[in-house]
Amino acid sequence: MDFMELMKIAREATSPSIDEECGICLATAGVRCSEMCDARGALAVTRVREMVRAMTQEAREQVWREAKEREERDDETPGFFWAWWAVDEEMNR
Repeated sequence: MDFMELMKIAREATSPSIDEECGICLATAGVRCSEMCDARGALAVTRVREMVRAMTQEAREQVWREAKEREERDDETPGFFWAWWAVDEEMNR
């Protein structure tokens, strides 16, 4: 698994409950939260962390290097922010 795949996981994370209005980004019931919604982001970070924790140390280091390079280029690809946050926290805990 590479960092692009982790970004995809983060990007596709949906809000914890789409059956109710989101109290953070105010998405209406049945509509996904906005990409930068903290509720959606928390779920994305959790999912990416789980994937990173399941990797070997070598794979984690490779993903972290990929993420760091993208961060240095100010990547704005959807899903980047949440995936980078999760990978960086896992590597620095």
